[in-house]
Amino acid sequence: MSTLFSDNSIWIQLLHPHYEYPTGVFKHPSALYYPSEEVVFIATKIVSSHYGGDVNSEVSFGHPEDIRLLGTLTLSIPEGLGMVAFGLWHGSAISELSLDIDLSGDSTISYCKQQALKILLENEGINKVRYRLRTMERSKLDIEKKLYEGIDLTNSILIRGIYTLMKSQLLISAEPPYFMEEAFMNLQISTEAVFRLIREAVISLGKKKVRNEDIYGYINSNFAYGEGLVEYLKDRYYSWMETKHPASIFESKWAPFLMADDIYETYGALVSIYRHLIIGEPGGSSARP
Repeated sequence: MSTLFSDNSIWIQLLHPHYEYPTGVFKHPSALYYPSEEVVFIATKIVSSHYGGDVNSEVSFGHPEDIRLLGTLTLSIPEGLGMVAFGLWHGSAISELSLDIDLSGDSTISYCKQQALKILLENEGINKVRYRLRTMERSKLDIEKKLYEGIDLTNSILIRGIYTLMKSQLLISAEPPYFMEEAFMNLQISTEAVFRLIREAVISLGKKKVRNEDIYGYINSNFAYGEGLVEYLKDRYYSWMETKHPASIFESKWAPFLMADDIYETYGALVSIYRHLIIGEPGGSSARP
């Protein structure tokens, strides 16, 4: 994966063919997701002045704009309808395109695809890559647009929360499933981001000093089966303590007590919570049993 940073540019990033990607183009004046058997890529407008703060990391992947776009696609799949991992691969700035260009235009999409195929050829050679696509139930286009436009690049907590949610997908998808514990850890970081965002929402409602019980009260009031969700999140907090501390009040064990359902159910719950916080959707209303 290319880690070169090119500010104030149109950036095209190929997605890694190791993963299966959802069918259906997402296009917006500021972003494009294009899946095909030939190439799957995204195009975004990289402008670091839009970020919530400077970041100096040699281990993070992508740009906040990538997280915004792929986070939109991640959250577009309602709770209970599965998940998809997005693996970033080769990327390049396209100097011929202005930041003012509309990335949703047909001619621009066609040009971006040509550039994506060129990047693929330059890095991998001809006829060596084939992508796998799958049909998934995504939200309607107007909901996807609201999700995309509701993900604020200046909100570092939101971007961090979505980023770790997306990383959990990559870890869950690893074969053999060596990294489920690490997936759970990323989900708990995402959960902590959610709690911080809810704390800010409670403050905006006039509460000056916010306790954990106020956060749980918000979830209870705004989500279907809120009381059960609160109890579930409390239980996962204790699992989180046991997971990240080799010696804890829950005894010292060589591995934490975690079930696969703890990971999948936490992921689904977070999808519903993020959708509520970003677009104001009644908590859990899009979930499928």
